[in-house]
Amino acid sequence: MIKKMKIRKTLILMIFVLIPLFSAMIFANSFINNAKIDIKTEQLKTSGVEHFSNNLWIENPTFDDLGEPWNLRIEGDTRDVIGDIGHGNANYTIIGDSRIKQIDEPLNNTLWVLYNNPDLPILPSNPAFPLLPNITENGCEVSHRWDENINQTHNRPSAQWKRTIEMPVDMRDYIITEASLEVIFNATVTVSPTVGGIERRIDEAVSDKFSTGDYAEFYVLVSDVDETFPAVRIAYNHTGDLGLDGTSGTYPDTPMDIVPENVLKSILNSVLETDGFNFTITLGIDIYCEDNLPAVDIDIWDSLIIRSFNLTFSYEKKINQFTSIGWEQEGNALTEDNIQVTDAKLNFTYKIDTLWSLTSTSNSEIRALINNNSVSEINLLLANNSFQYAEYDVTSFILKDLNITLSIQVYLADQFGLDQNITISIDDVYLIISYIKVTIDIFSEPWVFTALLVLASVLTAGAGGYLVAYQRILRYPRPVRKVMKYRRTLNKSKAPEVAIMPQDVAFKKAYNQELTESSKFLKLRPGGIKEPISKEKDALEKTTDKVMEKQIDSEELISKSLEKKEELDELVKDSTREALKTDK
Repeated sequence: MIKKMKIRKTLILMIFVLIPLFSAMIFANSFINNAKIDIKTEQLKTSGVEHFSNNLWIENPTFDDLGEPWNLRIEGDTRDVIGDIGHGNANYTIIGDSRIKQIDEPLNNTLWVLYNNPDLPILPSNPAFPLLPNITENGCEVSHRWDENINQTHNRPSAQWKRTIEMPVDMRDYIITEASLEVIFNATVTVSPTVGGIERRIDEAVSDKFSTGDYAEFYVLVSDVDETFPAVRIAYNHTGDLGLDGTSGTYPDTPMDIVPENVLKSILNSVLETDGFNFTITLGIDIYCEDNLPAVDIDIWDSLIIRSFNLTFSYEKKINQFTSIGWEQEGNALTEDNIQVTDAKLNFTYKIDTLWSLTSTSNSEIRALINNNSVSEINLLLANNSFQYAEYDVTSFILKDLNITLSIQVYLADQFGLDQNITISIDDVYLIISYIKVTIDIFSEPWVFTALLVLASVLTAGAGGYLVAYQRILRYPRPVRKVMKYRRTLNKSKAPEVAIMPQDVAFKKAYNQELTESSKFLKLRPGGIKEPISKEKDALEKTTDKVMEKQIDSEELISKSLEKKEELDELVKDSTREALKTDK
């Protein structure tokens, strides 16, 4: 029963004191969350919320007129892309081009110039044909007679014809996609088993004096105009068995051996990297005369001719890797205090005029960026020639105190050749932002709510302290509390300040006090109840006052307390039981 009473009192205390205080603190906390905390001053403020929904954050989303205030930005090779605004669209054009270069004119002295080979500076010569080497109606022609008795140094002559090819565009911005080459040569030599003949490996007269034999080489070289790098050979022929005893000594029109097409394209692309508008072609004939017959060896090369030259290659515009073109606009910043973005959406439409079929561009895409942070990527292979709709949640990209820049760009992640222009268009670009604004100081005084919070904290602490004091002390009657206080002083050397009167004195004082109060309500006759003898009464009052005023000496109090400890304990128990009955 006693336990139930304690629980009931505790519940009543919580209902009427703690719950209101806790409610006030919760109310305060909700205002703090709405009000925001000024990080610099750490000052709590009350607040209200204003909603700003569906705000268009950019101008001219449909690209009317000249498209103001949209700006064009190109990064990478500016020769690969252009942009324009027209017909209500913003356009990105990837510049494509396709051309063919054909070098197939008849060989002539106007375009082709005779040069000495720097490695073999002696030109072929034959007294029988003093006008050679030269370009004749037959082509680039030489004739050579080597007589070791006249001049042995002429055993390694060479003749070269060079031509500079001019390109109509800068080939550093193009890629050669196809190439073909055909070079025809012709040769006639004197064949003799004794003297004047070209010796080959199985000729009877030189079978024991043969190392490499007599031979001629026909070739074609390409190089940059300044010949910064060694010229590269793209066509070649070694006369082999020409001049072998028992043969006619003539090579009919014969094509030279050509490098594979992929090698030819690579060589041409390389030499055009130095000077994109020009490169050099060299036609050459080298002769080697071996000393097979000591003192009597004569080698006669009647006619060595490069009959024709035909080089054809196709090339396309080269789109360089990492080139980008974008239309962008800088919008306002969210600069006001206590603003929070709740929603932001970006949407636009896009199309491409020619389906993107090049597999080499599989990584190229349309990108949307906010403050240079990529929001979306649309692979160009997925675009078609009708407008498609794209929408993205960009809430996390909207930052406070920073101008919001939107850019929609075409990003070319690969290098490839493009034979025609391709145009990508966008329209209906909308950046919609919703946000809330917290209005500070609804109560106009910033300290109001702080005071409320402090007051709630103090009251809560006071209520808690009272609860503890009640459970330990205040729930007992005053006499019991005095006895409990006296008991706590028994272990101290200092005398307690509490004066405890003897039981008989306390009873008499209480009796007299009650008698005095009762006499006020009674009308007594002279023969009624007699008052105590005045002397006895005075003696009693003096004794009582003297006891009340007297402070018991410390040692005597401790001694008497120890003697009457059992009596005090019993008194506490009786008083406690009496108090509980009273509460009941």
